[in-house]
Amino acid sequence: MRSPVGEGRQRLLKALFDEFGENGPGPNLSMRQVAERLGVHHTLLTYHFGSRPGLLRAVLLEARRRDNVLIAATGDELGFAALCRAIWTFYSDPAHEDRTHAFFHLVGLAVYERDAFQELVVDIDGLANLLEAAALREGATAAEAGQRSLIATACLRGLLLQRLLTPTAEVDAAAERFIASLAASEGEKRAS
Repeated sequence: MRSPVGEGRQRLLKALFDEFGENGPGPNLSMRQVAERLGVHHTLLTYHFGSRPGLLRAVLLEARRRDNVLIAATGDELGFAALCRAIWTFYSDPAHEDRTHAFFHLVGLAVYERDAFQELVVDIDGLANLLEAAALREGATAAEAGQRSLIATACLRGLLLQRLLTPTAEVDAAAERFIASLAASEGEKRAS
């Protein structure tokens, strides 16, 4: 008896992470090269993921889901600025550079083909939701929490993109300055 399609896809995702590690296959590998490494026919990958961008999207979504679980595990204990620092530390770690490259590659494709990447577009809000919850815990209104989350997410992503394009200590210093300004703002709100 054959397993349902979703189970086959999940088994392939597991095999992808087992073979390629937590970042999945690099964006430079073709579907045939990935299939060869997994010991499956490339048409099986095409059936479950559609295309190379579809494969990368599925791997990235699963990796981000796993990341969000790790970050969320500490998120309930952290304030807004500390959570921003944890997110920056996690994604600026060189061990996650391939995943960060894949993220921006797919976001670039999503800009041109939003409907084809709707699942990725929706998933992008995962970290924003964690940040919003941290802001709410600190007493922000729902509107303030949403705005703070949006600003922080956009700034951290922009800094990560800058770090990929021009990896200098200045980018890390700018991230630290941004996060320190959040902490200072939190301190001012508590004092008033």
